[in-house]
Amino acid sequence: MESPIAGPQGRVGLIELFVQHRNAATLLMILMILLGIYGISSLNRQVMPQFGLELITVSVQWRGASPEDIESNIIQAMEPEIRFLDGVKKVQAVAYEGMAMVTVEYVENTSMSKALTDIQSAVARITTLPSDIEKPIINQVTPRDNVVSLEVSGPYPEKALKMIAKQMRDDLLNRGLEHIEIDGARDTEYWVQISDYVLRSLNLSVQDVADVIGQSSLDLPAGSIEASEVSKQIRSKGLARSTEALGDIEVKALNSGEKVLLKDIANIVEALEENKPSHQLAGNSSVTVRVKRAAGEDSIKANRKVQAYLAELEPTLPPSLTVKQYDVFAMLVVERIGMMLSNGLTGLLLVLAILYVFLSARLAFWVAAGIPISLLATMGIMSLMGLSLNLISMFALIMGLGIIVDDAIVVGEQVARLHSQGMAKKEAVLTGTKMMFAPVMAASLTTVMAFFPILMIGSTIGQIQSELPKTMMAIIIASLVECFLILPTHLLHSLRDKKEEQPQAWRIRFNQKFDQFRDGPFQSFVEFCFRERYSALVLAVGAFLISGAMLATGRVGFEFFPNIENNTTYANFSFSPGSPREKTVAMVAELERAARVADRALTGGEGSLINVAVSTIGQVEGRQDALRVTGDHLGALSVELTGGQYRTVRTPAFIQAWEQEVRPLPGLERLTIIERKDGGPPGKAIDIRLFGADLKTLKAAAIEAREQLAKLPGVMALEDNLPWGKEEVIIEITPEGRALGFTTQSVARQVRNTYEGAIAKRFSQDQEEIIVRVKHPEKSADSVNLEDLYLTPHDGFRRVPLSEVVSFNQTVGFSRILREDGLRQVSIEGEVDPQITTPGVVLKTFGESIAPQIAEKYGVEFALKGKADEQREAAGGVKMGGLLAFSSIYIILAWVLTSYSRPLVVMSIIPFGMIGAILGHWVMGFNMSMFSIIGLLGLAGIVVNDSIILVTTVKQKEEEGLALYDAIMASTHERLRPVILTTLTTIGGLIPILSETSKQAQLIQPLAITMVFGLLISTTLVLGFVPALLGIIGDLRGTLKRAPDNSGVNAQAKA
Repeated sequence: MESPIAGPQGRVGLIELFVQHRNAATLLMILMILLGIYGISSLNRQVMPQFGLELITVSVQWRGASPEDIESNIIQAMEPEIRFLDGVKKVQAVAYEGMAMVTVEYVENTSMSKALTDIQSAVARITTLPSDIEKPIINQVTPRDNVVSLEVSGPYPEKALKMIAKQMRDDLLNRGLEHIEIDGARDTEYWVQISDYVLRSLNLSVQDVADVIGQSSLDLPAGSIEASEVSKQIRSKGLARSTEALGDIEVKALNSGEKVLLKDIANIVEALEENKPSHQLAGNSSVTVRVKRAAGEDSIKANRKVQAYLAELEPTLPPSLTVKQYDVFAMLVVERIGMMLSNGLTGLLLVLAILYVFLSARLAFWVAAGIPISLLATMGIMSLMGLSLNLISMFALIMGLGIIVDDAIVVGEQVARLHSQGMAKKEAVLTGTKMMFAPVMAASLTTVMAFFPILMIGSTIGQIQSELPKTMMAIIIASLVECFLILPTHLLHSLRDKKEEQPQAWRIRFNQKFDQFRDGPFQSFVEFCFRERYSALVLAVGAFLISGAMLATGRVGFEFFPNIENNTTYANFSFSPGSPREKTVAMVAELERAARVADRALTGGEGSLINVAVSTIGQVEGRQDALRVTGDHLGALSVELTGGQYRTVRTPAFIQAWEQEVRPLPGLERLTIIERKDGGPPGKAIDIRLFGADLKTLKAAAIEAREQLAKLPGVMALEDNLPWGKEEVIIEITPEGRALGFTTQSVARQVRNTYEGAIAKRFSQDQEEIIVRVKHPEKSADSVNLEDLYLTPHDGFRRVPLSEVVSFNQTVGFSRILREDGLRQVSIEGEVDPQITTPGVVLKTFGESIAPQIAEKYGVEFALKGKADEQREAAGGVKMGGLLAFSSIYIILAWVLTSYSRPLVVMSIIPFGMIGAILGHWVMGFNMSMFSIIGLLGLAGIVVNDSIILVTTVKQKEEEGLALYDAIMASTHERLRPVILTTLTTIGGLIPILSETSKQAQLIQPLAITMVFGLLISTTLVLGFVPALLGIIGDLRGTLKRAPDNSGVNAQAKA
């Protein structure tokens, strides 16, 4: 392959131009450094890559409606209008008390602006929705990283804390932050409380009073007038915005002429909305201010703005008001970058030391200098490509270290070898660089193609992982530029003539020992592999099959995304629906007491484990989807421990001690304490869906499935998302009721108004919507017996007992109902202990042993969702991408090697890298993961490079007239030093990460294990297995000139 940058004979190519020019290489190096400085200053630093979700949600409130009413009246009306829109992939819906949530997922690359318009039009077309529902809210889902959470707490009313939180939000927005959310702050409502006795005496209903308030409290424009040269706007201002103003509204005029004002018959109070979540910190009310990272925003810079603001704010706050920081995700980025830099520097020093041992000091320096130069240029290219510095791109930079060193070593060592053989310095530089151009370029192209399958992965995983191949492309571009345009000039100045060289005594002894190893044990090893080539093939294939069996049988586990220890733990619980809020508050207090006791017990009384414990009343934590149901019977305690590097007690040990200390209160239905899982595809480790028509059958099947799963080792925190709900009273209109003009909707509305109240008015005040609600006093409403309830017929002349209008039936319903693509479903979700089992093992056992029995018994269907669904979709993309990638790699190699068979020799090394990877995970006690597979791709780039150069060298020796055996022996003899050098330098660069003990290193250690152990095995295969395969191909082609018997080989070896 003629180098396009070397130029044809008689024409100066780029390599010659840069070598001959006095300062071109130096200027290019400075330019790359400046590009890197630009990249460092402009690259956004964040936890994970930016990705979009093709999701739109439609939420509808229907206060007081049961989940089954929501399902039949709202969701089933929406599904046929939405499911068949263009681009819709899946429609999920959840109905729970008073709320419907429909989530529409679109196929990739859908125009979400058009999709949003389509959904809005589809919902607007529905004419069968109940008349008294709230206006549907339609939103596109936008994922945002958390930067930091601020908990504002103190002995103050919730409304006062909310006002402080709003002021903090406005201040932070004014400082340039783009997205601030407030959680745990309930909205304000005005309650107009009227007893049923008063309403009956005035022949009024709750809705009548609400209608009067709504019609009397208005701000309306009344036109404009022109007076001389002045134009004036006329407005009718009658909107009541306070309890006093509401009290002055006239409700009714009696026959006597007396006016009945609202304040005469009702108690008007300012209250907080019911059945909505609120927060507590250290026993006081609290409100959470969450700072989110907007698209294109740097997490670390955003956090600095927050810290600067808090430094100014805290001295102005009263002593009793505290602002506690937690969930500082920006620190994760800082810790990861710090870990990478510290380990990278250590690795660079090790690489430099290894290079210094094998190469001259000057040569080693310039080879090593290419590493930071290439990495700096890579960051500049990443910035120009719109990438960011995150977990995935940092993985790529780690792997890129091996590729950069590999490229520089093979060029530098080839130039040094030619010069040592007597070639002039300039000629050695030009010849050696040109000789390595084709194999290095081919290796670079094959590395790019090795990562190509990642670009074929769909869904969220594909979007996140796509930064990996893009970053690798940036690394390869920077490495090639440095290797072929900058390094040759530096090599020219670093070479010394033999008479100028005065090698140190230790270097002479080292080279002698190395030559003895090369000419003795190593040569015997290559001879053995070549002579016993079929045995070598059997041994290699056998090792591959054994390692594969270790993975298949679970001896080495596999988890798609590794579980690393998290500092945050959730304790979620629920009582039976309808339980009072006070009981939830008491359970939260018990959980915090137990957590503090566990903390002191584990720390010898110090109590230094817990950083913050935030209580949530009215909702569970840890869910980011529509299933985050609200209700007074739900609660949670989120406990954040101090950083893993500052404590010796691990999170699982704390959870165990906490669980043992908790004293459940009477009536507690469910309590789960589980470590938070960050990163990776959404969903739980175990997510099994059951589909069927009858809810009670689904529930029975889910209970049995949970019981069977719980018997499997390592399975924990199992729950289904079809919980029993409140006791329901089913009412049916009697003939007498229909004769009076009652309908199901009119009866339901009046009954709902009795218990939930009727909304009279909405208005805006202090940047929030205020609702005026007419209702019975709380204790009065709770004590109203349905049979004693009076209804107002359509004519309005007299009130009728409910028992004369309807018949009653009692049943137990469900607190939520889930549907997917028009079918009812229930999910069984849970986690696994990675020290005992993996999700794959659990799901395989379930699918083979448990699912068939339950399906047959209950007539339901099963499907794996959550992480398993994401993994299955990702695997499909990888298969297609892998086929294209291997085909492209073969074409590239066939072009470079001008052979149809020898590319197979090079490519055969790629799968055998798994031998070392699997063995390494087994030795180190790690499960394989997605990052292990990524490490195999990086490993492939290095070993393919070594294999290509070895096979190319053999080809060159054959073209010079050597027989295959002699060409193989001469080539392995020649390539031993650079192959060992690339292996040792790559391992040296990764050893610090492999030995790192921090929590952040747990994510990337599978990658380091794969590359370190994979290189140890693959290097042996390159130097021994490749000669054996070349010999086998020679046999098959009938070109093996020398006799394959032992005596002939030994005679050649001696010669």
